[in-house]
Amino acid sequence: MLEDVFLKKLKDEKATIEKYLKFYLDSLHVPGVLHEAMEYSLSAGGKRLRPFLAIAVADMFGKPREIIMPYACALEFIHTFSLIHDDLPALDNDDLRRGKPSCHKAFREDIAILAGDALNTDAFSLLFEFGEGNIKKAGKYFAKAVGGRGMTLGQVYDCTIPENERTVEKLDFINYYKTSELFIAATAGAAAWLDAADEEIKALEEYASNLGIAFQIADDILDITSTTEKLGKKVGSDAALNKVTYPVLIGIEGAQKAVEERVLKAHKALEPFKDKEGAEIFTGFGDYIKNIMAKNN
Repeated sequence: MLEDVFLKKLKDEKATIEKYLKFYLDSLHVPGVLHEAMEYSLSAGGKRLRPFLAIAVADMFGKPREIIMPYACALEFIHTFSLIHDDLPALDNDDLRRGKPSCHKAFREDIAILAGDALNTDAFSLLFEFGEGNIKKAGKYFAKAVGGRGMTLGQVYDCTIPENERTVEKLDFINYYKTSELFIAATAGAAAWLDAADEEIKALEEYASNLGIAFQIADDILDITSTTEKLGKKVGSDAALNKVTYPVLIGIEGAQKAVEERVLKAHKALEPFKDKEGAEIFTGFGDYIKNIMAKNN
């Protein structure tokens, strides 16, 4: 099964990614408690999906690892920053992250905010200080994924959507900005960093757009069906915060069907890469998202 190929490769790459994350963070020479808080959250575990996808893009295009690693690790800096801020009392108010106290619980709320700010900004330091890719071409994907046209915008819509606008279409809009944008940066952006052809970049953009939404829907399902022990964070938080999710709008079965439909669209977008070695990793990621719900409830 391609899911097994994906999971084995993901596991094999994790130690390498974590070694580079530590190297880049230490190379920035951030002092004191700020470094401690950044390292605490950056080393808290997780699957490292986003840097892994960037590495998989480099492998598929036959490019050396050294070129993609600053970009890949910068993605994880951004993802970690978003998790620190998501967990804050003003947003999701989660005390656990990956089975450990959230950053604001391990340190303080003010330190957590500032650690997130530092990871966000220093992600760009990795690109400018260590990167040798096409910064201008990739930068539009990377920066857009983070700011007022990406993750941050998605979070604002998620926090402010009124009851009478809670539709599947609006939820897709939110999930695209909240989740898909960073997956797009990890795939299409990585391809742009490596100077891939425009049509190849666009194909990966379409792939990641659909996979990101599928991933978020699956996460929303697990928030209802899984356990705190399996997820490493408190379940039921979406309902407690009255958040709009696919299971709320169309039920768990409808949400599972939506995941399958999005994964199918993502797989179709991979057609230009059918003859490329390494493309099976991206199909395997889609299969993993489809099957993760059954394995975590």
